[in-house]
Amino acid sequence: MSVSIIDGSIESADFKRARGGVSIFRSIGFQQDGVGPRTIRNAVVTDSIAAELVPGTRGRFYVYNAFDLRGVHGIRTADGREVHGFPGNNQKIFLIMGIVNILWIALVVATRDAVPMLGVALLILAVVGYIFMGKGRREAQAQFEGDAGYRSPSSA
Repeated sequence: MSVSIIDGSIESADFKRARGGVSIFRSIGFQQDGVGPRTIRNAVVTDSIAAELVPGTRGRFYVYNAFDLRGVHGIRTADGREVHGFPGNNQKIFLIMGIVNILWIALVVATRDAVPMLGVALLILAVVGYIFMGKGRREAQAQFEGDAGYRSPSSA
C-alpha cells in the first residue's frame, strides 16, 4: 500500500453512492498547490471523509492506494477541521473469505478425503489480503498521526 499527501483544494467531487459507512466517488479532482491538477478515480472513503469532500475545500488531503482501492483517508482543512477514517470493509471481506474457505476445506477433507486446491489458493489469498489491508490501515493511521502538527499556511 502507498500513502501520499495532497496540499491544495478540491475542484470537483463526483459522488456515486454510499452504503455501509463507505462512500464511493466516480472522481475527486484536486488543484495541488504549485503542482497542478490531480484526479483520483473510483475513490473509496468513509462517510465522515465524504462529508468533507466538497468543492472549494482547502487543506491537506491524505491519500491511500491499496490493491485496487484508492481514496482519501484523512483531511486537515484550512479552517482547522481534522477528520480521519480508513474504509475497513475489504479487511472484513478477506476475513469472511478465509473463514468460509477453512470450512470448505474441512468439509471436503471430511467427506471426500481430498484437499480442494481452489480452497487452499483462496485461503492463501484471504490471509494475504487480510494482512495487507491491516498493514494499510496502520500505515494510513501512522501517516495521519505523524503529521498532527500540520497547520495550513492559509490558517496561520
